[in-house]
Amino acid sequence: MKRKKAALFAALIGAAAIFGMTGCGKKGTEELVSKDTSAESTGDKVKLTFLRVGTEPERKAYWEETVANFMEPNPRIEIEYQECGYGDDFETKLNTGFASGTAPDVINFTMASMGTRVPLGQYACLDEYVNNWEGKDDFMKNALNLGSVNGSVYGLAVFPDPRILIYNKELFEEAGLDPNIPPTNWEELMEYHKKLVKKEGGNVVQTGFGIPASGSNMQHYLSVFIEQNGVKNLVDEDNDTVLCNSPESIEAAKFLKSIADEGIIRWDSSNSDQNPFSSGLAAMTLGNITDFYNWNQGTVAGKIAMAAPLMNKKQATFCGMSFMFMSGETPHKEEVWKFIEYISSSEQMWKRYEDLGVTPMRESLKEKYVAENPESNQVIYDSIDCGTGSPKVAYANSVYNAVNDAMERIMYDVEDPATSLNKAAEEIQKEIDNQ
Repeated sequence: MKRKKAALFAALIGAAAIFGMTGCGKKGTEELVSKDTSAESTGDKVKLTFLRVGTEPERKAYWEETVANFMEPNPRIEIEYQECGYGDDFETKLNTGFASGTAPDVINFTMASMGTRVPLGQYACLDEYVNNWEGKDDFMKNALNLGSVNGSVYGLAVFPDPRILIYNKELFEEAGLDPNIPPTNWEELMEYHKKLVKKEGGNVVQTGFGIPASGSNMQHYLSVFIEQNGVKNLVDEDNDTVLCNSPESIEAAKFLKSIADEGIIRWDSSNSDQNPFSSGLAAMTLGNITDFYNWNQGTVAGKIAMAAPLMNKKQATFCGMSFMFMSGETPHKEEVWKFIEYISSSEQMWKRYEDLGVTPMRESLKEKYVAENPESNQVIYDSIDCGTGSPKVAYANSVYNAVNDAMERIMYDVEDPATSLNKAAEEIQKEIDNQ
């Protein structure tokens, strides 16, 4: 990429999950968004509050400049920019705002918030705007899908965060593998993995595919492989059906266990710094774009590359995302939409790429984007295009915990895949029954 890599490190957020329950016509959301008192017809000046998650200085500089550039040709719209760190602080700030009637008008937040805030009407349905928007057909279809609940759009994607297969070309060459031909399917992944594993005295000192054995992100790894095996997700949010113990899901877990049995260096997925890939002890792994640029230094600098998502029955990967949301309580819908539309324009997408390295999610920008860095940018775009987020359910945290625990039991030979995933499914079903 043409701009400094330091900006890239802070440009992208970590993975998050997608939730959601209701559509535009549900009671609560429809009533809230119908109370518009737009200033377009009155000529009055409107003040909007814009709250975004995160405090990264590079992103703050982008947002402050963007807000100023928007207000200049729109003098009747004043935007107060606010930011707050990830986690409980942001959730508390939003909860307090909605409880007191002082919620921000525009919110930049992750997928995770959709599960609780869409059903409460705290995020407005954007269908009436998106359906008449000139940018709709140019917007990456999957990006629109990731911001949708029950077929209705609630958020427009801003910062994508796909999981990408990353590999070490030097280790490929040492193992007699073509460094320009990474694996494309499960069979090839296993073949490459076996050739890349090194052992000394029975101990694994180098692994092929660097998968974790425990931690809070084990569910991401399983979801990637079950989706490649034709399963929709860990659960089907449309009918609350548990899928993590389907025959195809169990097959995917068995495949991951067979990778481990051939030889891995155990690490905890809660801490990406433990990933043996970062120190040159693994030839392949899954990571996001920030991981790639963080790893592309030190002992593996200039030796690593990105590969297209694997497939078994289909090509798939995990893709987190943050969105622009319109508050369900704002009295200034038209002005909020005008700002969201501006943020979603081709010009702003390209500016985010130039300033922060963020992939533009416009089909009309794809060719230009890929031409900037053909080796990596095509892979990134394709990973977003076939990416799936976490299930759009309010009980998603229970899904994560149950699957994380199940995968850890599998990796440490406590239980076989079928037994462990069936137990996880029972735990998830209890949560569904208690909704």
